[in-house]
Amino acid sequence: MARLSADTRQAAWLAISVWTLSCVLFVLPTYFSAGELPPAFLEHVGVLYLVGIALTSLVHLTAVRARQCPLATKMIAMVAAVLAAAALLGVADFLATWWLRLGARDDPFATLGRSLNNVIGFVWLYGLIAAILVIIQANRTVRERERELADARAAEIEARALAARAEAAASAARLAALRYQLNPHLLFNALNAASSLVVTGRNEQAEALLSKLSAFLRTTLVTDPASTVSVAQELATIETYLDIETVRFGERLRVVLDCPPELEDAQVPSFILQPLAENAVKYAVAPTRDTVTLHIAVAREGDDLAIFVEDDGAPIKAAGVRGGTGVGLANVRQRLAVLHGERGTLHAAPLLRGYRATLRLPLAQAHAITLEAP
Repeated sequence: MARLSADTRQAAWLAISVWTLSCVLFVLPTYFSAGELPPAFLEHVGVLYLVGIALTSLVHLTAVRARQCPLATKMIAMVAAVLAAAALLGVADFLATWWLRLGARDDPFATLGRSLNNVIGFVWLYGLIAAILVIIQANRTVRERERELADARAAEIEARALAARAEAAASAARLAALRYQLNPHLLFNALNAASSLVVTGRNEQAEALLSKLSAFLRTTLVTDPASTVSVAQELATIETYLDIETVRFGERLRVVLDCPPELEDAQVPSFILQPLAENAVKYAVAPTRDTVTLHIAVAREGDDLAIFVEDDGAPIKAAGVRGGTGVGLANVRQRLAVLHGERGTLHAAPLLRGYRATLRLPLAQAHAITLEAP
C-alpha cells in the first residue's frame, strides 16, 4: 500500500506540474496581447486544467496496471490511454467553449474544428506524461528487483545456480537504474522547450522536437540497458539526443561526430555516451551565450576502444566544476565497472579551454585501425 501511495503522489505532482505549466503558457499570450484576462476565458482554462489533471489519472492507472506486461502490450495500452484521455479532454474543451460562448452565438462548426485541432496538442501532452510515468514505473521495478535480491541474500540461499541468476538480475537492474534516472531531466527540458515553441508560434519546430523525443524514448524503452550496440548505433542515438538539445540552444551548440568506418561495428554499452554529452551541455553550453563545439571522436588504442567527448566551453566553467563527482560521470564509471571490470575506465579532466571525458573499454567485434587521440 505504501508503494502504491508513493506512486499516486508522484503521479499527482507530475500532473499538477505539467498542467500548471501548460495553462500558464496558454494564458500568457492572451494577457500580453489584450492586457487582461476575460472571466469566460479563465473559466475555460480552469475547466481544461481540472479535467486535464483528472484524466492524467487514467494514464497513470494504465501505466501501473501494464507495468508487468510485455513491451508490446504495454505500448498498446499506453497509446490507447493517451488517445482516450486526449479525446475526452477534447470533448470537455468543446463543451466548455460552446457553453461559455453560447450567448455570443459562435459558429458550432468553427468551435468543433478548433477543439479537434486542440486534440492533437493534447495527444502530444498526454504522450509525454505517459512516457514519464512509464519511466517512473521502470525505476520502481528496478528498485523492487534489488529489494528481492537483498531478501534472497539475507535468507542465505545455498543454491549456487540460483544465486548466480540473482546476481545477474541485480547487475541488469543496476544498469537500468543508472540509465533511467537521467531521462526525466531530458523529458522536462524537452517539454519546456516544446511549450515555448508553441507559445511563440513555431509549431513546425515543436513538432520536429517532439518527433525526435519520441524516437529517443522509443529507443530508451526498447533497448536492454545490459546489452551492447554498435558504435554507429550509439552515435545515431546520441545525435538524436543532441538534436533535441540543439532546439533548446540553437546556434550555441555545434556538434561534430568523428568515427572511422573501421570502428562503426565495434560494440559499446547502450546509452553510455548520453550522460557524457548531457554533462557537456549542462556545464559548457547552458551557462554561456557563445557557440560551444561538442566533439565526439572514436579511436582505437591497442586492444582498446577509446571514445573522446570534448567541448571548448569557457575555462572558468570547466575547472573545478566537473571534476568527476557528478551523477552522470559516476553512472558511466559504475556501468563500465559492472560490464568490463578494470578494463572499462573513464577519465575526465579540464583542458586549457573546455573539458574532455575519455572512455576506454575492450575492443570487440571490430576491425579497426590505430588512430591518435584528438
